[in-house]
Amino acid sequence: MKGSNIMKQYKVIIWGLGNVGRAAVRMIGERKSVKLVAAVDTDPAKIGKDAAGLFGFPDIGVKVTDDIDAALKLDADVVLVYTPLRHDPKTGAFTPSAEDMVKVLNAKKNCITTIPLYYSQVTTPDLYKMINDAAIKNGVTFMPSGLLPGYYASHLPLYLCNLVDHVDKLTVQSGEDDQNNTSSWVKVFGYGLDPEKFPQDKLKAGIAAYYISAVYEMGERLGFKFDDVKVKHEVFTAPKDLHPKAIGLVKKGTMMGHRFTMTGYVNGEEKVSLIYVHKVCNDIVPEPAIDNHIQVKGIPTIDVEVKNMIPLEESYVTSAAPSVDVIPQCVEAKPGYQHVLDQPTMMPLK
Repeated sequence: MKGSNIMKQYKVIIWGLGNVGRAAVRMIGERKSVKLVAAVDTDPAKIGKDAAGLFGFPDIGVKVTDDIDAALKLDADVVLVYTPLRHDPKTGAFTPSAEDMVKVLNAKKNCITTIPLYYSQVTTPDLYKMINDAAIKNGVTFMPSGLLPGYYASHLPLYLCNLVDHVDKLTVQSGEDDQNNTSSWVKVFGYGLDPEKFPQDKLKAGIAAYYISAVYEMGERLGFKFDDVKVKHEVFTAPKDLHPKAIGLVKKGTMMGHRFTMTGYVNGEEKVSLIYVHKVCNDIVPEPAIDNHIQVKGIPTIDVEVKNMIPLEESYVTSAAPSVDVIPQCVEAKPGYQHVLDQPTMMPLK
């Protein structure tokens, strides 16, 4: 799989045709440097249809199959894994499908995913070891990518830190409006439910497990050795009845938003913070604010605002793009669990 020659075209398998997979299929169909050779999904409504045509895009010439084992036998350079998180109905938790990644690696295929297995050596070291061992054993690369955790946190903030001498504190703010979000995991936010009866502690722990890896990576790469990491969760209720398209009625007084603040401390001082908002109907209820804002405090202090990063109409494009554009780095990287920031600079594929 590895080599020093630059490949003119990368052969790609997509596993999982949900929201992110949909965006990735369109991107691949528009680029000459990548070619889709298989698309896998379990949805009966998608099986047998053209992987791009079923979404209204120009046909790509690949029919959707539900046979991942057959797909993994094909000649391919990389598998983009966008399989859903696994839901435990007893605990309500959504966990990453690490076994899917190992299946791909055991088929001797390089693997890129947006599933929350980012910087796993800190957050889930058992899964990190399982994936790293499988990748090294089979001579292939596992590379987690995506928007957040991923490009917006950690990559972009750390790039901005290159402009600053003596970084004192890094704060990354972001969020998303879930009013059009049809993903199954959105139910964890309990939109429309009574906040007094909702398991807030479980949600707080679950969100931290998803996002906090970016705090650890940004801190470690900046040289901060955290002696404490704290998570704060704030709940917001609807000031009036709301009608988010993908959720249904959210009555006045029920949950309509959450703000999570994850912070790493050194000697009691805040050093790296990630503030993330999940809410519905941001166009009607502006608080809590969704601010895509990065501040690097140091010499000098830099403030950057990123507008329209998660647009309502195409909210998953910015998650799919980093995972598609990093294909060359993944294929050419050494075997094992590899991080994007340790690779040559990622550029948009043509």
